[in-house]
Amino acid sequence: MTIGTAIKERGNQSYEQVVADTLRIFGQGTKVVIEIVAMSADAGLIPFSDVIAVAGTGRGADTAAVIKANSSNKFFDIKLREYLVKPSDF
Repeated sequence: MTIGTAIKERGNQSYEQVVADTLRIFGQGTKVVIEIVAMSADAGLIPFSDVIAVAGTGRGADTAAVIKANSSNKFFDIKLREYLVKPSDF
C-alpha cells in the first residue's frame, strides 16, 4: 500500500481536503494556525515573516506556533518554525 492508496480510500477529495487532512495529522490546531496565517497574509494584515498564531478547538486555544507567513497562493512557502504549545493528546 502507498500514500496513493490511502488517498483513494478516502474517496474523491479535492486538493484542499487532502492538505487539510494531512495538517490534521498534527492536530486540529496545527491546521487552523496555518489557515489563520495564510488568510491573514492574503488580506495584507501580517508581514511575510515570522509571526505567532494561536488556535484551538471549541474548548479554547490549545495550539500556538511561530510560522513564517506567506499567502495562500504560495502555500508551500509557509513554514511552521516551532510549536510554542500543542496538545499531546488529540
